[in-house]
Amino acid sequence: MMVAWATISTSQAPGLVLVNLSGRVSGGSGKHVILVALWDEGGFLKRPIQQVRIEQKAEPQFQFQIPNGRWALSAFEDENDNGILDMGVFGPKEPTGFWRPFHRWRKPHFEDVAAQIDRNTTDADIKLH
Repeated sequence: MMVAWATISTSQAPGLVLVNLSGRVSGGSGKHVILVALWDEGGFLKRPIQQVRIEQKAEPQFQFQIPNGRWALSAFEDENDNGILDMGVFGPKEPTGFWRPFHRWRKPHFEDVAAQIDRNTTDADIKLH
């Protein structure tokens, strides 16, 4: 079993303590790559801090090593293999989801889907819809 993972660089902040944030993605078809993104407030839905690529038919698990703070996680199944979440008039065209579920008729704000992470967290599961 291989877990896709990413680490934030600590080279600019020696002594920074990192924690693990990991989980599983469910609801995917297994036929396409799944991309899992880690977001901070400043770049939310514009520029992820880190992104993990889960290959098709691979175990849909991910892990990030991050400093304590407020973080959001999202994932989508890249059905057309273009590396971006395709949007339609009424929202995403591809299966997508957040760690903290969001089911409103507007674009989510960071505070809608973020969580404070200050210890190892292994249940950051994301369900694709």
